[in-house]
Amino acid sequence: MKNLDLTKKYALAVSGGVDSMTMLHMFATSNPRPNFFVVTVNHCIRAEAESDCKFVADYCAKLNVECRIISVDVPVYCEQNKLSVETGARILRYQALDSLESDFVCLAHNANDNAETVLMHILRGSGAKGATGIKRLSGKYLRPILDLTREQIEQYAKENNVSFVQDVTNDDTKYTRNYIRHKVLPVLTELNPQVQRNILRFATNMQSDDEYLDELADISAVQFESNVARIPIELLIQHTSIAYRVLNKVFNGLCVYYDIEKTHFDAIVDIAKNNGGKRVNLPFNYVAINDYGYVTICLNGSETTKSECIPFKIGTTETPLGVVEVSEQPMEGSLRLDVSHIPDTAVFRTRMQGDKFTKFGGGTKLLKDYLIDKKIPQRMRDKLLLVANGSDVLVICGVEIADSVKVTANSHNYYIKLHQRKK
Repeated sequence: MKNLDLTKKYALAVSGGVDSMTMLHMFATSNPRPNFFVVTVNHCIRAEAESDCKFVADYCAKLNVECRIISVDVPVYCEQNKLSVETGARILRYQALDSLESDFVCLAHNANDNAETVLMHILRGSGAKGATGIKRLSGKYLRPILDLTREQIEQYAKENNVSFVQDVTNDDTKYTRNYIRHKVLPVLTELNPQVQRNILRFATNMQSDDEYLDELADISAVQFESNVARIPIELLIQHTSIAYRVLNKVFNGLCVYYDIEKTHFDAIVDIAKNNGGKRVNLPFNYVAINDYGYVTICLNGSETTKSECIPFKIGTTETPLGVVEVSEQPMEGSLRLDVSHIPDTAVFRTRMQGDKFTKFGGGTKLLKDYLIDKKIPQRMRDKLLLVANGSDVLVICGVEIADSVKVTANSHNYYIKLHQRKK
């Protein structure tokens, strides 16, 4: 275990298995002793899980180490979200670990885990990034014993009388990692006894190349806001080795670290090369939309606003989108119109099916087609405030007025502007 920064606070993820118990023992017996506590996650998958957590807690009590037990119901979560047990367990485990108040969260991955991970990624058709394997430090996640082999860890546990529990699911080859561990790697080792070392050397070489390409993937032009990222199209139509790294960084910026795969990157790059309005659904209820000059990644449904009809009036009116002002005084960004041509039955609302618009200068078409012609991003179309009379749209705030309300030499000019609500 490499030197630790004694000024930092560490959270150790301990399952009770030999790897994590060895890591715990190393921390507890270090001199000087780091500032750390233990967290053990009960995934509610195995009947023995509760007793395993108690085993970890009892061991921590003997070492005078704080231990926190967190329970997550993986089977229920997987059934609700149609996920595999492996995927669901990883998502809930990392959600629990992400919430910990510590400088680093320590995971007990070892060199064998690293080799298995590289093989898993290659078998799944991963690119260079997946072939780099497990990093010792990624964000707040630190892997202190990554350089130790499973054999070295077991030897340490034996020499230091480190007790541990056996997780029977580790022998179940229906799980991909276990199949590679118990079936694939032994065959490869027969072909070449140095196969694990060679896989790790390959991963190290790939990591060097990946780090260089990562530096070229500049996302400084990407606009982030809450759960939304707006990516300039030009970042996605460059060479895919860079474009995919841009997307990887963007998803990390949205706090999405897992289950975004090459197929999703392919689809996003594909819509970036097509006309505006195209969209693709992504994991975790995200959607990518071609907003003409940008590809916007946001939560599905966040781009829509329920339509509500509010009677049109001069002055200020509160709407779900913000305050709309109709005034004789010019305002920056406002539209000029003749209010005498707006019927008493007109309302403020968002767009509806069948809306028509006669653009300034003449020519009537469906509002949907007009907005497409104007290259208004699809996700923003339901956020446009309209002045409408029935299906006739008279004003599209911030965009254009209809020909019927244009000003003439005899008009009494008014100005209209939506002061959008700040998020």
